Amino acid sequence: MIHLLSWMPPQTGRDIGWTLIHFLWQGFLLAALLHTILPFCRSAIARHNCALATLVLMALAPMATFLSIHDFGHHGAGAFAANTTLPSAVPASWMNGLVLLWLAGIALLSLRALAGWHLVRSLERRDTLAVPADLLQRCHDLQRRLAVTWPVRFLLSRRVDVPLVIGWLRPMVLIPVSAIANLSPQQLDALILHELAHIRRLDTVINILLVAVETVLFYHPAVWWVGRQLRVEREHCCDDCAVSACGDAVMYVEALTSLESWKTVRAPVLAATGGRLKQRAARLLDAPVPPPRVSPISMAGLALLGLVTASIAVAQTQMPKGNNAYPSSGKNPVMLRPVMETHQLPPYPKQSLHDREEGRVLVEVTIGTDGTVSQAVVAGPSGHQRLDAAAANFVKGYWRWQPPTRAGKPVTTNTRVSVLFKLKKPPA
Repeated sequence: MIHLLSWMPPQTGRDIGWTLIHFLWQGFLLAALLHTILPFCRSAIARHNCALATLVLMALAPMATFLSIHDFGHHGAGAFAANTTLPSAVPASWMNGLVLLWLAGIALLSLRALAGWHLVRSLERRDTLAVPADLLQRCHDLQRRLAVTWPVRFLLSRRVDVPLVIGWLRPMVLIPVSAIANLSPQQLDALILHELAHIRRLDTVINILLVAVETVLFYHPAVWWVGRQLRVEREHCCDDCAVSACGDAVMYVEALTSLESWKTVRAPVLAATGGRLKQRAARLLDAPVPPPRVSPISMAGLALLGLVTASIAVAQTQMPKGNNAYPSSGKNPVMLRPVMETHQLPPYPKQSLHDREEGRVLVEVTIGTDGTVSQAVVAGPSGHQRLDAAAANFVKGYWRWQPPTRAGKPVTTNTRVSVLFKLKKPPA
């Protein structure tokens, strides 16, 4: 597991793992706050903005956590040393596995996003036709009615069954050919107004943020719940805008109902039939809408998850931190406190300087009862024997720790340190 993360500084991998764990309770807390606020929001715009603010806070929370727990002060021009073990609350192998699974999940969801982007590009390039002059004039009139000032392209498409908008720098509205024959001009205009509302509200830009947050924080159910609330309220906002512009909610609902039976496209685009159609129609017609039900079992499970992760986070924050202390490796770790004056940067081997060799060396050290290093073995080579030997010899000969103890008695223990050989960049 360690070798798979050899490209990442050990301390960075450890802090990323703790950041992911901390976000479990942070995400649950933010989602619970949004769930409490939503019933007090009377308009779709207010609910949308609350969901968007929660999403932004969810994106910022892990960044703030990592910046608060990561030590940026140990980096030097030639070497960097850090422990690679963790507090006993979470074994190191588990933390490494957590980070690897997180990276694998990001890779898979990124591939899915790329596939969706490719599908969108194919919709733009294949089976499209120019919009007839009379319909294009109507589209431009609708654009001016909504005060959408930047250029918008309009095309007919045989590959889509519902009007949709794609692109964010140069937005394009795709109008299905079948809609011209099966919908009245007023119904089609209302649906085009819905798509123009997405453009006016910059929903295409917000959608990029939403996909990015869901990709990076995919492991948390609260992120997906907030994303779903954002998508639902986004459609409600555009429905309100379209109905306000066309002035006929019944006609607009009839158009939505007709399109729902045609909908087949599954792509990361904004379409008039997005969201829950029954709830959207009932809301527009002022019909009673049953509140969404939340399973008590789901709420209890999320509460338990938040409690457990908060407990682990508290246990991590309560570990001794004075004097740069950290736990040793092994089943019964002891707290190690380095003598920082001795943890100097190893001298760069002259031949390695000449050959411009760089790399990170992971050294397994045995610390005696007097705090000296009795053995130093290269556990993770850098790929250059001279650098490996220089790191191991220097750590064994010069580095010291305060005598490790367990239950007040001196003990011998093991830990791992990382030494980074990095050449200074020549002045420009």
